[in-house]
Amino acid sequence: MNFKTNKKYNFDIDTTANTYAGELALPYVTAALLGAETIAKQRCRFIEGIIGKTVVSGLTTADTIQAGGAAACDFAPGNNLTLTEQILDPSDLKVNEEICRAKMYPTWIAANGRMERNGQLPTTWSDFLLGAVAERTGTNLETLLWQGDAAAIFGTGFLSNDGVIDEAGINASATQGFGQHDVGTGAWTTTNILSHMNGVFAKAQDTPGILQKAGCGFYLSYEAYALFLQAMALQNTGPGFNQSMEGANYLGYPVYPTAGIPNAAGGYEGAIVFTYPDNLVVGANSYTPDVRAELIPTYMYDGSDNVRVAMYFAVGVQTAVAVDGVVGFDFA
Repeated sequence: MNFKTNKKYNFDIDTTANTYAGELALPYVTAALLGAETIAKQRCRFIEGIIGKTVVSGLTTADTIQAGGAAACDFAPGNNLTLTEQILDPSDLKVNEEICRAKMYPTWIAANGRMERNGQLPTTWSDFLLGAVAERTGTNLETLLWQGDAAAIFGTGFLSNDGVIDEAGINASATQGFGQHDVGTGAWTTTNILSHMNGVFAKAQDTPGILQKAGCGFYLSYEAYALFLQAMALQNTGPGFNQSMEGANYLGYPVYPTAGIPNAAGGYEGAIVFTYPDNLVVGANSYTPDVRAELIPTYMYDGSDNVRVAMYFAVGVQTAVAVDGVVGFDFA
C-alpha cells in the first residue's frame, strides 16, 4: 500500500506523556461509556462521579388529599410520602488491549486523509488508538448493562446477573422488583409481537403512576423491534416496513430498540421491558481521580511492533424505584 510521503507522521509515543488520570482521562473513558447505546441515547439516568456504593433515592406517594373545612382544623399527617432507597454498587473494570502498529497504521492514515478533506484537524496517533479501543469498549459495555456476565466481572445487569436472560437471571437482576408478564412459549413473530406488548402494557397499568413518567416506553431487542414495525405495517397503522429505527410509538408510548437486549438465539425467545429512562440508573466513577487511561509503547522494550492500551473505571446499574416497571418474558 502506498502512503503519503510528503507529510510527517509521528508514529512514536512519548513514554512520559501518555498516562491520563482523573480529568485528563475523561475524553477517553467518557468515549468508552458513551459508546453504550442506552447511555448515549439518554435512555437511562446516567450518574457520574460516584465513588463506591451509592444510594439512589426515589419518592413514592399514595393519596395525599384529605377533607378540609371547619371540621378539619387540626393537622392530620397522612404519611403518604415514602422515600425509597436503592443501592448502586459499581464494579471496578479495566480494558487491556494490545494493538499491532502495522495493522492500525493504514486505518489511521486513511482517517487523517478523510478528516483533511473535510476540513477537520487530523487526530494524533495516540488519540486514534485510544479512541478505537474506547469505541469497542462501549459496545461491550452496552451488553453488560443489560445482561451482566457469566464471570461476574460486571455484576448485576438490568435483565440478568450472569450473562443469560432467563427467568433465574431476571429474578436476580436490577429489575427483579418489576411486575412480570408471561408471554408464553414460542418464537416471536409479526402475528404475536403486538399481543406480547399489549400484555406488558396491561400489566403496567397495575402501577398507573409510571404511565405518566417522562419517556416511559417499551425496551426490546432490535429483532423484536423489526417484528413490531412489520406488524404495524401489516395493520396499515404505520409508515411501512422501511420506517427508521428511531421514533416509533405504540399505544402512545415510545418503542426503544436496545442493543443490550439480545435477539432470539439459542432458545431465547425475547424480553420486553416497560419503564421510564429515569428509573434505569447507570452510575460511573468518571470525574474522579480513580479513572485513568494509559498508552504503553511495548515496541520500545520487547522488539515487537505492539502498543498496549489500558483503561480503568467503575460502572454499575440499579433501578431508582424497584417496582416501577414490567418485564415481559416466558415465565414458568
